[in-house]
Amino acid sequence: MPYVIAGLVLVGAVGALNAVLLAVILRRWQELVAVRRRDDFAGQGPQPGDELPEFSSTALSGRTLTQDDLRAGELLLGVFSHDCPSCTDAVPGFAAQADRARAMGGRAVALVMGEDAGESALTGLLAGAADEIVAHPDAAGLFRALRVPAFPTILRYQDGVVTAPLAADREPVPAAS
Repeated sequence: MPYVIAGLVLVGAVGALNAVLLAVILRRWQELVAVRRRDDFAGQGPQPGDELPEFSSTALSGRTLTQDDLRAGELLLGVFSHDCPSCTDAVPGFAAQADRARAMGGRAVALVMGEDAGESALTGLLAGAADEIVAHPDAAGLFRALRVPAFPTILRYQDGVVTAPLAADREPVPAAS
């Protein structure tokens, strides 16, 4: 009888160890899939060397923005969706990057996509971070021209040329065109 009990305890311990190892492996697999998905999205959108596309959009301030207005100096361009939790989480990082861009004489512009984007809470959060905000539907032309694959997408331009797409630290949300 003691051998049966010892055998059952051993089988139970091996089963518990197997369950723990399986949980660790599945967790790591999910992390790798998320990283691969971010990398895939980053490879689909604007790349270093791409020029700012031609566009004309009206910002919420009433000012008309064109590519010529934004080609000189540094530009931080954030593309967000008003109903994207990752976008809301990205606002503090965007604000910090915008402060750095302004300290170097640059500007920050945010595009907010989605119905009622101009009245959204996200637009209110971006109001302090961005110099200009362009909301849907005025942002649609530039959004399509940029070929943005996911929300949030933050791009850094120097003299109208992408220098670096800034990686999101959260799971991207696919952008529908």
